[in-house]
Amino acid sequence: MPYTLIELYTATPAWTALDAFSRGAFFARIGAGMQDIDPARITPIAMGRVDQDVANASAEQFYAVWQCSERLDADALLAAIAATGWHTYFTTTHALGATGNLQSHLAELAALPRQ
Repeated sequence: MPYTLIELYTATPAWTALDAFSRGAFFARIGAGMQDIDPARITPIAMGRVDQDVANASAEQFYAVWQCSERLDADALLAAIAATGWHTYFTTTHALGATGNLQSHLAELAALPRQ
């Protein structure tokens, strides 16, 4: 079953303190780590800056959306991201779940128990 991983993240003071050379070295490490990712199993869908001029906008600065073939691939991606040292430089919130469609999602919402 396919899974979708959504990351929301903001730069930490450790990131903003890095010089251009150190940032480049970090991105090179990420690029090298991405070589181990099987594009047939883990696909980046979209990445960018979070627009702040919308109602209920996330406070995070950036987002990334990944499609994973199954939960194990999502777990492997999360482990690979952590192994780069990412969380030293970016505070990150993850949203991970089985990929569904509108109808299945509405059914999930309708099935929530009454309080």
